[in-house]
Amino acid sequence: MATQRGRLLKRNYIFAFLILIIGFGGLLGYDLYFKPYVLSQTVVKIKVEGGGILPKNHELSANNLYLDSVQTKDVPAGYIRSLDQVERKITNVNLTDGSILTEALVDVNELEPQQDEGIFPIPKDAIYAINGSLRSRDKVDIYLVDEPAGSAPAAPADEGTPQELPARKVFLSAVTVNYVRTEDNNDVLDSENGNNNNRFTSTGKVAAPELKLKKSDGELLGVYLEQGKKLWIVRVE
Repeated sequence: MATQRGRLLKRNYIFAFLILIIGFGGLLGYDLYFKPYVLSQTVVKIKVEGGGILPKNHELSANNLYLDSVQTKDVPAGYIRSLDQVERKITNVNLTDGSILTEALVDVNELEPQQDEGIFPIPKDAIYAINGSLRSRDKVDIYLVDEPAGSAPAAPADEGTPQELPARKVFLSAVTVNYVRTEDNNDVLDSENGNNNNRFTSTGKVAAPELKLKKSDGELLGVYLEQGKKLWIVRVE
């Protein structure tokens, strides 16, 4: 009887030990693998010597950046995933040491004008034609069109049918579109959730864009508009 009781006690000790080992193993696996690799994301953070502030319009270098692992629940929307996305980009706001970089904090798409650039609004009545699928961050070519006052854009003709077209020439190429506005000055997006369906729908009708231009190009564009020229704005990227 005593022998049987001893065997049961020994078996219980073994089970308890195995449960303890499995428990510790599970905790270690959670802390060392599951938590850092499955429940975390790699983000880019700001490094500022002395814990100071990196000012707005600062050009980021490798010395300002480092990679870190952050729990998924703490990762902000639009976060930057790699260093090469933001190296030599300009900050949109002041940033503190340890800040997680997002597309809103850094001019990833180079939309912010530099010292010799400006954001030039294009008047609706100056547009000869424009893509209805145009969105911010697109690139466009701008043609100057000599159109008689009061005439409408020429309709496409059937193949082989001659038609008279207004004289036109390329004025600027690969111009960045900063904003695309509707007539009531709202941004044109694919949907209320953003640009997410490859332009199959839109939140409004394209009325006029705002373009990032060299100031000298913007001034020359103004001269052409004063001369009555129209703009054919063509999406190329």
